[in-house]
Amino acid sequence: MPIVENINSNEKKVIIADVDDTICESCQLISDEMAFEISRLVDAGFSFAFISGTKSESLQRMISSKLKKEHHILGTTGTNYTFVKNDNSVEVIYKYSLSDDEKKEIINAFDKLISNYNIQSMTTKEDQVQDRDSQITLSAIGRHASSEMKAVYDPDGKIRLEWIEFLKKHLDSEKYHMKIGGTTSVDITKKGFDKEWGIRKFAEHRGIDHSEIIFFGDKLHPGGNDFAASKVVDCIAVNNPEDTLNKLKEFFN
Repeated sequence: MPIVENINSNEKKVIIADVDDTICESCQLISDEMAFEISRLVDAGFSFAFISGTKSESLQRMISSKLKKEHHILGTTGTNYTFVKNDNSVEVIYKYSLSDDEKKEIINAFDKLISNYNIQSMTTKEDQVQDRDSQITLSAIGRHASSEMKAVYDPDGKIRLEWIEFLKKHLDSEKYHMKIGGTTSVDITKKGFDKEWGIRKFAEHRGIDHSEIIFFGDKLHPGGNDFAASKVVDCIAVNNPEDTLNKLKEFFN
């Protein structure tokens, strides 16, 4: 599907957005302004979903703690769908998990990578390699390292592309999908689990036609972790949460 700006907003009923550096800064709560704008859109009749490599529990802290309207959390790239109701009660709709053996295999490969490249976390070991149930993530300097430090670590992804080539020597590429994630991360899931899959699964479950969906993301370029979304729905590229906020207002004025 095209990544274009001249999309007919009247055709759209469902808004799906990436989270880190799209809806909010990495690991941070959404702003009051963003929560207000999303609430306005929900009140106007739109469904709003958030898809991210981050686990659902963290997304609920970042988003649901401030957004008091019905919304959909598609955690760990959409493999975990949690429906958040108006009263902020939650219902887990579906959840796909890696087996214990698969998790062990992936973590062992990450351990070899960390040792080979001497990758130093600025926080803790647990914050560097995270078990997200259906996804194992390496956050190179720690998921909760400062946004400033993360922004300058590997801005063009070249370091992580080299890491992925190393990982492919230790993991079966036919079994696992290895990709650049957020600002400093590498995500590993079972083959086929990406944002295209997550959006398709959500749309199928909710009975939504793909033409009714619009996606907002900051990494829609080829190789970016939002690019898979462009294969299934119309997309709008954004630079940061402020840009997202402005484009939400412009698109749905």
